[in-house]
Amino acid sequence: MKIAIIDDEKTEGINLNKILEHWANENYLDISCDYFSNGKDFLIAVNSILYDIVFMDIYMKEPNGIQTAIQMRQKCPNCCLIFLTSSQEHMLEAFPCHAFDYLLKPLDYKRLIQTLSDFLRIFPEEQHYLNLPFGKQTVPILYSHLEYVFTDSNYCIVQARETYRCRIPFHKLKTLLEEDERFCIINRGIIVNLDYVETMEDFVCWMKNGTSFPINTRKNAELKQLLITYRFNIRRKLLLRR
Repeated sequence: MKIAIIDDEKTEGINLNKILEHWANENYLDISCDYFSNGKDFLIAVNSILYDIVFMDIYMKEPNGIQTAIQMRQKCPNCCLIFLTSSQEHMLEAFPCHAFDYLLKPLDYKRLIQTLSDFLRIFPEEQHYLNLPFGKQTVPILYSHLEYVFTDSNYCIVQARETYRCRIPFHKLKTLLEEDERFCIINRGIIVNLDYVETMEDFVCWMKNGTSFPINTRKNAELKQLLITYRFNIRRKLLLRR
């Protein structure tokens, strides 16, 4: 589980990190926390990293927490956002960010743990994974880490946390992935994870890491609508879970 902490008070960020690690150990969870002292650095990071939980301090230099969260939602519509604030006066202003919760500073340990417990209960994640033949090994790749797949002669290039060039038929990967709503075929021999798509414009699919792929011209409008519908459904699920 990837967690981001954005707080210009480093001491508070470190303390929260310690609490999260303790909580993870008690619940037998594998977590990784990244700390950011400002919104700008965080927004750069989310171009290539998908976070499951984001703890966002509201009172920061520009961009403040709300401004940062609004921009984040364009890139990460389905992460769990938890605001950290010393006052409730900005809660109405923060509603469009679709926050899961608002925690007042100084953090109340029991309230924080309750929020994290609610997250585990409401956001259960069934971690599907792909067993990828790579050389003489079989590498498990989580669907949530798989960004795209494309054919290269008799091989498939699989982009996840690392890049794998595997001798595996494309149709086999297609069969495994096509049941998951995150994945779609945008052209012959190209599958993308919609969570990692930046835009689909002018017959080009741009990924968040800067990679681009040509879109099937006959299916251009259909694929653009598919992306819009997918993102809308993600936001709708978030609202229903609040």
